Amino acid sequence: MADLEGRFRRLLLLVPYVLRNNGVSVKEISERFAISRSELAADLNLLFMCGLPGYGPGDLIEAYIDDGRVWIRMADYFSRPMRLTPAEGLMLYAGGQALAAVSGPDPALERAMEQLSKALAPGALERVSVGLEAPKELSVVKQALESRRRLQLVYQSQSKDEVTEREVDPWALLLSDGRWYLLGFCHRVGDERIFRVDRMRSVVAMDQAAPIPADFDLSRYDAVYFESDQAMSVTLEIDPRANWVCDYYPLTSQELLDDGWIRISLKAGGTAWLERLLLRLGPEARLIEPESLKQKLKATAASMARRYASSELSG
Repeated sequence: MADLEGRFRRLLLLVPYVLRNNGVSVKEISERFAISRSELAADLNLLFMCGLPGYGPGDLIEAYIDDGRVWIRMADYFSRPMRLTPAEGLMLYAGGQALAAVSGPDPALERAMEQLSKALAPGALERVSVGLEAPKELSVVKQALESRRRLQLVYQSQSKDEVTEREVDPWALLLSDGRWYLLGFCHRVGDERIFRVDRMRSVVAMDQAAPIPADFDLSRYDAVYFESDQAMSVTLEIDPRANWVCDYYPLTSQELLDDGWIRISLKAGGTAWLERLLLRLGPEARLIEPESLKQKLKATAASMARRYASSELSG
């Protein structure tokens, strides 16, 4: 059912696009919608069963591939833009506001938001308010990390239930299970520590410089890493059935391959999460780079296989 719903959503976008660009190449459609030629052919075959009531030869949609190009006829009612309900328009506008707050200025997004605001009813936007859950201290931590400046924290410890003042040299920001964590050197204890950003009662950037140690190794931490150039670059090839990965993780590049698979690249500060992801995907993923990680993953898979075989024998 989930696959059929995905195909239906894709067709609602694909059909109007082809109608505006009838004769568009299969290659362009495959790249734009991240599907293989065989998936495209299956989608177009599904359209043959669609049409207006009466369902005679003149009522059904014609869709076919000819000489490497896609054609759709008898579907002019799809050429008109879909009309959003007022509630859908407000939700879309709120989503755009949230995206702008996270990603920063973007001319294309600003133009789209301006057009959407004109289409909404007068006064409707006065009722729209977007509140992001990121702690307010996060921006101060990010700026200090970028400028390599020490931070002064008033921090509430979860384990000891106490509030302490600390000076911390920020090394990295981590995101795990939807929460932001600051990794850095705590001068109060004379060692590295990890602090949950939403437990900081206050945070102030100081004038003291806080360089990141040359031997700092992010690969020791099990988290997706965002805020440093030291993050490891990872390249994967995934089966189209695993394209949820493209939505779940922030990618640096995405490319549709000739065999229908998708090559993606992303930055990561740890390897444990990647091991779990690849073991979960199984045959639906191929690790391309880094080469050094391939051997580690093979060893992990072999170890798990031995433990599984041992438990089967003992049972």
